[in-house]
Amino acid sequence: MKVCRQSARSDFLVCAVIAIVFFVIYLFSLCPTVYLIDSGELAAVSYTLGIAHPTGYPLYTLISYFFAHLPGEPIFNLNLLSALTTICSAVFLYLLVYDIIKDRIAALIPVVIFSFAPTVWRISVTNEVYPLTALFIVIILFVLYRLRSIKYLYLIMYLMALAFTNHIIVFSVAVPVFVYIMFKYRPRFNRILVSLIFALFAISMYLYLITRTNANASIAWGNTNDLQRLIWHITGKQYRVWMFSQSMQELTKNLARGLTILFRDFLYVMILPLLMGLFYLFKKERSRFWLLISIILINVCYVINYSIPDIESYYLPAFITLVIFTAYGIKMIKKYMKSYFVLPGALVFILLNYHPNTLRNNTFAMDYSRSHLEQLPKNSLVICAFWDIYSPTIYLKEVHNTYQDIVIIDKELLRRTWYIKYIQTKYPDFYNEVSPAIDDYLEELYKFEYGKHFNPQVIQRKFIHMLEAFMRSRMRQGVYLAMPSPDRDLDQSLPNYLRIPRGLVYEIKKDTAGYVPFDFTKLDLNRPKTMNDERLAYSIAVTRNMVSNNIQYLTALGMNESALQARVWLGDF
Repeated sequence: MKVCRQSARSDFLVCAVIAIVFFVIYLFSLCPTVYLIDSGELAAVSYTLGIAHPTGYPLYTLISYFFAHLPGEPIFNLNLLSALTTICSAVFLYLLVYDIIKDRIAALIPVVIFSFAPTVWRISVTNEVYPLTALFIVIILFVLYRLRSIKYLYLIMYLMALAFTNHIIVFSVAVPVFVYIMFKYRPRFNRILVSLIFALFAISMYLYLITRTNANASIAWGNTNDLQRLIWHITGKQYRVWMFSQSMQELTKNLARGLTILFRDFLYVMILPLLMGLFYLFKKERSRFWLLISIILINVCYVINYSIPDIESYYLPAFITLVIFTAYGIKMIKKYMKSYFVLPGALVFILLNYHPNTLRNNTFAMDYSRSHLEQLPKNSLVICAFWDIYSPTIYLKEVHNTYQDIVIIDKELLRRTWYIKYIQTKYPDFYNEVSPAIDDYLEELYKFEYGKHFNPQVIQRKFIHMLEAFMRSRMRQGVYLAMPSPDRDLDQSLPNYLRIPRGLVYEIKKDTAGYVPFDFTKLDLNRPKTMNDERLAYSIAVTRNMVSNNIQYLTALGMNESALQARVWLGDF
C-alpha cells in the first residue's frame, strides 16, 4: 500500500511538472489575437453561442463559451483554452505511455514528441476545435488500456460518442476500438445495448444545433432547424465536393504530403524507435498491433481522399497512434538510454520546433482584416472573396461591435441559404433594398441545396444579378472588393465599371471622378517577425501586390505624393 501511495505521489509530481513547464512554453508562443482561417468565425460562435461551420462543434462551443466570457479579451482566453486542453492530453498520454515503458524519464520522450510536434503545437496556440479532439483520442486509448470491467465499456462508448460532437474524424479511432472490444472481450448483447444507450445520450449533444437555430442564434451556419438540415450539417454535406473524388495522381500526392507531415512531426530521427515499436507490438501483442494499425489506415485513407488546404490536423488520430508505437520502441531500448540525455534531447526537440510553430506577438490576421476596412466611408459595401479577410470581421462585429456601419459580405457564403438569412438579420435596411434580386436567386438556390433539378447556367446568372444589385444599391456610399486574386464572379459583375485600387481593396466606380486616394501613412499593418505559415506568406505577397497596384495607378493619375507614401510604406513592410 505504501508503494502504491509513493507511486501515485510520483505520478502526480511528474504530471504537475509537465503541466507547468508545457503551459509556460505554450503561453510564450501563444497567439495574442485572432489568427487566420477559421479563428475569427469560431471565436464569434463561441462568444455568441452560435453554430459554426460543419460539423457544428457543439461540445467545443459550449466549453469555449465559458472561456470566452471570462475576464479579459475573449479571443486570448480561447487561445488559452487550446493550450490548456493540449496540456490535459499530455498528462493523460504520459500516464498511458508510462504504463507501457515503466520508466518516468523515458516516458517523457513520447509526451514531448506529441506536445511539440508541429501538428499539435500550432493548434495549441490559437483557438481551434482540434485540441479537444486530441484529448478525446488520448483519453479513449488511455481508458481502453485500463479496461478491467464492463463499466469501462460504457465509459468508452460514451466518450467516443461525445467526441463525435466535437469532430467526426474521431470515427477513425471509434470504429477500430469498438471492433477490438467486441472481439477481445465479447460483451453480452444486453451490455452492448446499454453501452449504445450511453453513446446515444452523449451524441444527443448535437440537438444543440437545432435548439440554437430555432432560438435565432446570431450565427447559425447551416440553418439546422430540422433533422434533415441537422444531418446535412453534421455530415458536412457542403464539403462533399472535395471528398472521395480524387484521381490516383491526387491520391498519391495527398499520401506523400501526409507521410511528410507525419515524418516531420517525429523530426525524422524518431522514426527508428517508431519502427521498433511496430515490430515489438507485432511480436508481443498482436491484437493491440492490429488495433493501432487499423486506426492509422482508416485515418490516412480518409484524409488523403479529402482535398482541403488545412488538412494537417486531420492526421491527429494517426499521429497519436504512432506516438504510442514509439513508446513501445522506447520500451525496447530504454536500458541502453542514459536518463541524463533525455531532458536535453527533449529541449532540443522543442527548440527545433519553436520557430515553425510560434505565434508569439503575431497580430497579422486581425490587422490584415482591419486594414481592408479602414478609411472606408459609412454605409459602404465590402464584398470579400477571401475567407482570411472575412473571418476576423465576424469576430470584430459580433464580439466588439465594430464596423457596424459597413456592410461586409462573404461572396462564397452567398451560395448557402443560411447566410442569406444572416444578411437579412445583420443588415435589414440593405436586405430590403436588394430583396427582389435575392428572392429571385433563392428560388434556384433552394433547388440546389435540396438536391432538386436546377440549371447551373440559370443559378449562376441570378447569382451575378444579385451581386450587381448589391453593388448598385451602395454605389453612392461606396462599393469595394476585397479579392486577393482575380475572381470570375466579381469580374462578371458590372464589368463596365472600373476596379480602382484603393489601399488593400478595389473600389468600383463608373469613372475616376471624385476618387480619393488611400492614406498609406495610416495603414497599420506590420509584417510578423516570424514567417512560418504558407497562408501568412500568401497574404503578405497579396498585400505587397496590392500596394504596388496602388503605386502604378496613383502614378498614372499624377498623384505623385500619394504614390510616394505608398512606396515608403511598401519599403518598410
